[in-house]
Amino acid sequence: MTLSNAFTNFFNCLNVPTIVLNNKFDVISTYKSDTNIKNSFYTPKAIDKIKNHIFKPGILKLDLCHNIKYSCIMFSHYNNTEMYILIGPYTIEGDYNFEKDILCINTSTLNNVLKFYSFIIDKHICPHSITKNNSPCVIRAIEYIERNYTKEISIDDLCKELNINKCYFCSIFKKETGSTFINYLNSYKIEKSKELLKNPNLSLLDIALSVGFNNQSYYSTVFKKITSKTPLEFREKFIQK
Repeated sequence: MTLSNAFTNFFNCLNVPTIVLNNKFDVISTYKSDTNIKNSFYTPKAIDKIKNHIFKPGILKLDLCHNIKYSCIMFSHYNNTEMYILIGPYTIEGDYNFEKDILCINTSTLNNVLKFYSFIIDKHICPHSITKNNSPCVIRAIEYIERNYTKEISIDDLCKELNINKCYFCSIFKKETGSTFINYLNSYKIEKSKELLKNPNLSLLDIALSVGFNNQSYYSTVFKKITSKTPLEFREKFIQK
């Protein structure tokens, strides 16, 4: 199911302004968010706050001026591509509402909205997360990556380790995870490297080697392809926080 279809179906049941953003913060879908001039005023400010926040899957609460709030659900779509669902603007029932035409919602309803969105992400948008229902060979492959990502890993070596046909493995891995093995492996390495980038004493070469890349240039290329930022841009944003 596509992002657009999943959220259109869900949105028909609710009346909450919602924007879906890709990893470059381009708006790819909107629901009721462009029907109000106030929304267009506050939403860019909320997006700027997200840009200055280190990506971490989960829910980010954003407080703007005059009790105006947003909630942002951050998640990885398919090949660990960063995606954002921005909900708002809204005010919480009981808070003084300076903007009478902004949606007022109670905390219980808001929590239910966030739970529903999270459910849709898990079940319809990102159904390829690794679970106990995956094939044994896929589970073993993921476990192999988690144990050996600091080294160079090839599909040939993995298939030899699993004693499985290469063509069959590539087909079933893509089918069950939504990603090729190489893309999944690189995305995993990049996620691990993000933690190392937070240490300013580590060089990019040290980090690249630590997560299994054999040179800094290729590591930087893969990092930017997956995150749309260079490793240094990611580090600088973290340090600024």
